[in-house]
Amino acid sequence: MCGYVSNNQFFSSNNVHIIELFNLSDMKNLFYLAGILIILSTSCNQAKVKQLEEENTQLKKELKQRDEDINSFMQVFNEIEENLAQVRAKEQLITKQAGPGETGHDRVASVKSDIRAIDQLMQQNKENLKKLSGKLGALKVENKQMKKMIENLENTIISKNMEILGLVDQLESMNYEVEGLYTSIADLRAENIEQDRIINLQQQRLNTAYYIIGTEKELKEKGIITKTGGFIGIGRVKQMTGNVDEKLFTKIDIQKTKVFPVNARKINLVTNHPADSYIIRKNDEGYYYSFEITQPEKFWERSKYMVLVLKKRNGK
Repeated sequence: MCGYVSNNQFFSSNNVHIIELFNLSDMKNLFYLAGILIILSTSCNQAKVKQLEEENTQLKKELKQRDEDINSFMQVFNEIEENLAQVRAKEQLITKQAGPGETGHDRVASVKSDIRAIDQLMQQNKENLKKLSGKLGALKVENKQMKKMIENLENTIISKNMEILGLVDQLESMNYEVEGLYTSIADLRAENIEQDRIINLQQQRLNTAYYIIGTEKELKEKGIITKTGGFIGIGRVKQMTGNVDEKLFTKIDIQKTKVFPVNARKINLVTNHPADSYIIRKNDEGYYYSFEITQPEKFWERSKYMVLVLKKRNGK
């Protein structure tokens, strides 16, 4: 093993064996052995220096490659932004050319030419976005800033595509035959319809809730509620069972259904809802006649199910 040999280590048991091996009997042989150790030490140092030089060369190579990757990334990024600037300029030109007045042949040809140019620029942006994602993946270190830049660029391109879709619709309403000139128009329209459908489904899901109203006996028989805790009826608490049949509930739109007529001596709201999100109305005779949700979003945020247990006038 290469390393520094101290005077104490020199006269260790291992070194004594070396001295015995060479049968060193005088100072001349001692100096000879010291020379050998110096040569070995120098050779070891040279090996370490060479290793450090190789590591340094590899590090410089990696840093150079990283800089090249970043520069390539920014070049493509800037190209997309330049394309978007050209698209904006051409949109303004089309809007001006297609304005009120006579629609001459030259103006129609110019509008169509600009639409084709926009199409090419947006197609190029689509390809460049793929390149950016690939270049980001090639970087060995995660760069959150670059990832955010790509996300912002993707959102900008999506918004721009929607603007172009609106522009094409506007031109068609003015009898410009341009739909076939923008190759992404069919995909964009289908995508737009699908997005609207998904949004509507999500909104419906958010606005959907379920309720059931009945006496304690009725709801227990249906398996909606159970009693837990306490003894011989003292301190028992009504609770909704964990697994309930959704078909037993009435489905509602929380934005439309907010008032639930009742007729009871007592009302117990079993499910968990904020106390300040509803009111229970009572008539002059002391009977409850209406359960009303005053803040639908707040009322349904904890649970999409509502269970009302009634104790009717006859005591059941």
